Amino acid sequence: MRPVGRWGILVTQMVYARLLLPTLCLFFSSTFFAWSQHAIPTPDSTQLSTSIQAVDSTHHKSRFIPLPIAYYSPESRFAYGIMGACLFRTGPDTRTSNLDLAVVNTQNRQLVLDALYTIFTNHERYLIKGIILYSKFPEFYYGLGHATLPQNRELIAYDSFRAFNRVLRQVQKGWFVGVQHQFLKTFNVKRSHNNSPSETRLIGASGSQTNGLGLVSLVDTRDNIYSATRGWYAETSTLVYRKLLGSNFTFTNYLVDFRHYHALSPRTILAGQVFGNFNVGIVPFKQAATLGGASLMRGFYNGRYRDNHALVVQAEIRQKFFKRLGGAAFISAGDVASKISEFSVKEAKVTGGMGLRIVLSRQENVNLRIDYAMGKHAHGIYFGISEAF
Repeated sequence: MRPVGRWGILVTQMVYARLLLPTLCLFFSSTFFAWSQHAIPTPDSTQLSTSIQAVDSTHHKSRFIPLPIAYYSPESRFAYGIMGACLFRTGPDTRTSNLDLAVVNTQNRQLVLDALYTIFTNHERYLIKGIILYSKFPEFYYGLGHATLPQNRELIAYDSFRAFNRVLRQVQKGWFVGVQHQFLKTFNVKRSHNNSPSETRLIGASGSQTNGLGLVSLVDTRDNIYSATRGWYAETSTLVYRKLLGSNFTFTNYLVDFRHYHALSPRTILAGQVFGNFNVGIVPFKQAATLGGASLMRGFYNGRYRDNHALVVQAEIRQKFFKRLGGAAFISAGDVASKISEFSVKEAKVTGGMGLRIVLSRQENVNLRIDYAMGKHAHGIYFGISEAF
């Protein structure tokens, strides 16, 4: 079985190195060339508003929104870098596709390089989604369970490479089914000390390599993938990790993600989400279900609570104040558990907060999101160019 596993990983690496990565680079280069031909000025910190107006005033098929970033979050402290969103349509009756790129460095000596894309082909016959991510990201680990203590915290440094991709076929209007693949390698793992109370529960302390295949069913009737004002998003998926595929951990992941968007008025949107992440088998710490971060349970440090399973419910009101300024108020409740039967409403964690929305592109309804969230003994500030959900 071991040689077969190595062969599976070799094929995966060849596919990403020789096919997917060059395709993304070629696509982005051609898009950037097309954008440059439209003479949209490249902004610096003083020219950003001018560039945004130029983007709004164009009606070309593709556009690129560059954005210098600086923010603070519990995971990174102060962070800085550059991000950009390439927006384009493959046909007149398709929703906007996107390619988001980011390079971020942080005060905690963390580095993140990522490319995230969602592509609707002509007439939305196919939906292609994925992310390619390299990170050098020291983070705090508190152990497993819903009641871990702050004094159990230890710093874990590691490098990781992730390639996650989906290819889906539309079988009915708004309903896509297909396959997905994820390769994740965590290496150069270093711990701040060797006598942590959580040491025996750090699965993958010497690094991990997982390679999984699975199926996806996705209903997506949102009017906009960045900031929806109406429609549904309902995803159920599975990923199977086995030694036959080259994984050194054997487990199965199940994910459910249901969201609904409803316009209470032309200026007010109500958004809701139910999210579940469930794992069966032996899961390395980097792939355990977690709470916290910029999307799930904002306010908590990303990974403050982690275990085999996580369940979260979120609601958010988004209000437009002026042409380019809006706001949001949100609340989340959720928890992690070793077994599904261990979830308890009484033990659920709660976070909430408020935020601002600054319109970057009125035509595509793309906003700069600035959120402040807090929970019990936790708080955080988050920036992004798409909504949390």
